[in-house]
Amino acid sequence: MAVDRRAPHPANELNELPGEEWLYFTKSVWSTAYPSELGHPLRKRHGANKPPRLMARLIEFFSRTGELVLDPFAGVGGTLLGAAISRGPRRALGIELSPDWARIYDQVVCEALAERDGLGPVLTDLGPNDPGGPRSFDAGGLELRVGDALVVLPTLPSGSVDFVATDPPYNVQLPLTMAGGALAERHTNRRTDYAMVTDHPADLANAPSYEAYLDRMELVLRQLHRVLRHGRYATVIVRDAYQAGRYLFTGADLARRATEAGFAVKGDLIWYQAGSRLRPYGYPKAFVPNIVHQHILVLRKDARPD
Repeated sequence: MAVDRRAPHPANELNELPGEEWLYFTKSVWSTAYPSELGHPLRKRHGANKPPRLMARLIEFFSRTGELVLDPFAGVGGTLLGAAISRGPRRALGIELSPDWARIYDQVVCEALAERDGLGPVLTDLGPNDPGGPRSFDAGGLELRVGDALVVLPTLPSGSVDFVATDPPYNVQLPLTMAGGALAERHTNRRTDYAMVTDHPADLANAPSYEAYLDRMELVLRQLHRVLRHGRYATVIVRDAYQAGRYLFTGADLARRATEAGFAVKGDLIWYQAGSRLRPYGYPKAFVPNIVHQHILVLRKDARPD
């Protein structure tokens, strides 16, 4: 049902949220259970696809209607779809290395636009779990470019982006971590048909080492810092990893690299998607964690001009 939202504070130049929704956003731990929608049967072919409603939540806090959102690792378009369902749609530019994921995104948008004889999809009203009332779908300002982020980003003008929301590759060959595939034959929930890593040399997951992965991510972060407007924010969703018998604090490592790239680290929101599977990685011999939470690193570019 439609709701009457309070007007934002007159001094609020960041977003269009009333005070109670601003406060709700700032909790440092989020647990979500979003409905399967907006082409989820197609999008789930990408094992790390993000719920468009999660991305809309970020977009609505860190931008205003009509502003430009950038995702340099767009995948199957969760950020772009999030921009389309934001209350007050945003423009969104995505960059994606894999043509396969880009084709899935294109199909999702085409099917969404065709629903209800061209009126677009009806999205479930989640009530208090999604403050602000029902959502609509407006894909008019979306663009997805196929290419390497480190090639496309330098072509964007400095200070041209209002908000960055992205979900980069988490690590080097992350699907091979944890139990190294040793449990795949005995436990069906470790088997997958998802091709999460391409054979493209620009795929960050193909970096020769963890440090090389961080080095390449820092290059991306430096470009994101350049294209972002002063005083504006970037959010990076990342999961820690467990490799070669040790826990890697990937979120903390990327936060340090973001600082080197010029960002100020403003927060770490912990996100848990309800229903995440548990897998018997170390059973019955050793403790190996099920890493079911993800970090949403909140970064800001200095408000002062260079």
